[in-house]
Amino acid sequence: MRSIGVVLLGFAIFTLLRVSNVEADDINAAALAGTSLQLHKITDRLGRTVTYYISRPKSAAPLLLMIQGSGCDPVLRTGSSGTYSTLYDLLPFAAEQPYAVLAVEKPFSGRDPGAQGGDALGCSATFNRDFTAESWLVALEAALSDARRLPWIDKRRAMVLGFSEGAVMASVLASHDKQITDVAAIGGSGTTQLFDLIALAYRQCFDRSICLEDIDKSVQAIEADPENSTSFVWGHPFKRWYSFFNVDSSEELLRSTARVYLAFGTADSSVPPLSEEVLVSKLLAARHDVTIRRIQNAEHGLNRPDDTDLRALDNEYRAALKWFQTNAIATGVATSSTPH
Repeated sequence: MRSIGVVLLGFAIFTLLRVSNVEADDINAAALAGTSLQLHKITDRLGRTVTYYISRPKSAAPLLLMIQGSGCDPVLRTGSSGTYSTLYDLLPFAAEQPYAVLAVEKPFSGRDPGAQGGDALGCSATFNRDFTAESWLVALEAALSDARRLPWIDKRRAMVLGFSEGAVMASVLASHDKQITDVAAIGGSGTTQLFDLIALAYRQCFDRSICLEDIDKSVQAIEADPENSTSFVWGHPFKRWYSFFNVDSSEELLRSTARVYLAFGTADSSVPPLSEEVLVSKLLAARHDVTIRRIQNAEHGLNRPDDTDLRALDNEYRAALKWFQTNAIATGVATSSTPH
């Protein structure tokens, strides 16, 4: 059973985009000087310090909020060889300046030395006590609200692009923020993450009854102790699972007015493709504006077995930006520049 849980939402992508030669343990103004991003710090309504990064295009542009996947890896890191982003395509999109690109650090993010990935096993006790879908939403909303006050933001349109857990949060944010006009959800759950676990058991387990019984027992333990941030299952604390089990991406998007771009691999072994198809069927039945991209034989990161790089994911991200631009032209709200 552990193999299912570790795989689910455990996919992390690291863009080794070297942009400066800063020796530091955390991001500071000197490190950001080598990027196209500004650092902003605000306090959200939970009293937490929220750090976000935003680019400044040469002329007014819509916001493009990029949301990372699961875990507590910082969006930006510095080390002996420079600064890089763990949020794929953040730095090139910010440099190309088609939009005001925004990324938010999860409060209390940061891992134990040597730990990495999409689970929470190397995260701090503070992070695990704090992190839920609800608390992450508060931080994202605070950053969005603050960023919209900047003079170079065109407030007529805004897009959220999320990968994996970030795709789930993109749907939640869209249901709460009517100013979000477009959502690109890449490799995210189409319904609840509990459904994902069950669907993976049917797909991956030789004896499904044993796997399903293990899931039932774990869910019962989570339900009995929903605030527990020190007991782990499937790579995350009970508290985190209790929160996300109550999030249904399809219902969130149905409550939104945003246009939706969905992309997922048909061979995804982390988030079952049938989960995405549940979302597809609900959006189509509701006559929601949805664009569907099924990447044949591709895995969670849209890579195929023979792929040696992340070009497929980059291509899909850029296709999503082109879709956003096309929608802007169709509605008469074109951006000042076009994606490269």
